[in-house]
Amino acid sequence: MSILTQIQKVKPLVLNLANQVTTQRVADVISFLGASPLMTKEIQEIESLLTIADALVVNIGTISEADGPIFLKACQLANQMNKPIVLDPVAVNVPYRASVVNQLLNAVSFDIIRGNAAEIAWFADKKVVSKGIDALELTVSPENAKIAAKRTGAIIVQTGKTDVVTDGNKVLFVSTDSPLFKVNVGCGDMLSATIGTFVAVSDNLIQSAYEATKFFGEAGVRATEDVQNLPGMFINAFLDEIYQKAREAK
Repeated sequence: MSILTQIQKVKPLVLNLANQVTTQRVADVISFLGASPLMTKEIQEIESLLTIADALVVNIGTISEADGPIFLKACQLANQMNKPIVLDPVAVNVPYRASVVNQLLNAVSFDIIRGNAAEIAWFADKKVVSKGIDALELTVSPENAKIAAKRTGAIIVQTGKTDVVTDGNKVLFVSTDSPLFKVNVGCGDMLSATIGTFVAVSDNLIQSAYEATKFFGEAGVRATEDVQNLPGMFINAFLDEIYQKAREAK
């Protein structure tokens, strides 16, 4: 049974500590995949929600001081409950964000970390030119991703023109890129949520991360063709592609 088919069958609940800029898009992609999205920023309900959740996605895109304790408690509980955690370390190169992620790395284990080349380079203690949320270097660096995986113990999904998925030894590549991913803010967050949905129903983390990244990229390529490279129409076409292909897996 394919992972997509399993998602349709199980309808996993994916709990998100989400980026406030992209909450709706993240919820949409999880729902269109056939799963159930749930968002929270309330520490008092973290334990009860994780009890019923199948995976946790943590996104630091709009982090505040109040989020640190919520992130820490959620990740520690997810570790204790053996629920997979996907981290999206948005602009982790910025000092405050780096301090929060360092605190998390010292206290919890992440199953998957998904970021662009600059963000993943941070985990490898390397430098890649970036500006805000964007990596400015286009060169694919499997070595940085491998180092990051070995340093963190997580599966690394490094996104760019060619995506790299690695556990530090095995390296897989996804070459399904669309220029409209970069133009539409939130596509990276949507990919992290997609990966979270895939790992919610599969114990094979590297294969799940690879299949999620490949599925996401292929849907983006098809959607780009559908809208003839018009960025304003892209997200709707993209979600339609996700929905259609996910339902075909039934």
